Amino acid sequence: MIAGKPSAVAAALITAAALYFSLCSSAAYAVDMRQRRQPKDLPPAVRNQLSDMLSEKVEPYLEAEEDKKRKGQPYTDLQPKFEYLPTYGPGGTTVVSAKLGGAEYNPAKPAKSDKGAATGKLKYLVFTYALQNGKWIEYKKPKWESQDLGAAAGKKMTAAADRAEKIKAERAKMKARAEAMQKALNQKTGNP
Repeated sequence: MIAGKPSAVAAALITAAALYFSLCSSAAYAVDMRQRRQPKDLPPAVRNQLSDMLSEKVEPYLEAEEDKKRKGQPYTDLQPKFEYLPTYGPGGTTVVSAKLGGAEYNPAKPAKSDKGAATGKLKYLVFTYALQNGKWIEYKKPKWESQDLGAAAGKKMTAAADRAEKIKAERAKMKARAEAMQKALNQKTGNP
């Protein structure tokens, strides 16, 4: 063999290896491509079944947060709507992480709303379930996740909660005023 020039045997080995790896890699891709595509979202019936089951599971957590609020301890004001994050495991198993999230408030600190002052933290309660044979089975124990946005965000959250409370009070006043006006109009026109 001359330096710098491969022999015919070495060239044949290199060609055979390249052919072997190209065939193996294309076979691997063919297997992956034959798997059935899973939908991105849960079908409404499956989502409703999970929601019904989770509404019972979340109740103790909501009560615990209300208890903290009554005791003047920092609590999470969980929003009453789940966010569903479906994933699909081996064999098409549906695994769903259902999250409830909200801002953390400290009722001991003064604020205009009855929630107290926001701490700047967002907290999420995550439930993870798998759908097996048409039934939802707990896949992982419920856990808390948190995200600290800082004191400046806490001030903005407190201001937003105060504005929302003010808007809610104004709407209640407008509704009462409209009902009173409708009642007066009905009396004036003789409509019941």
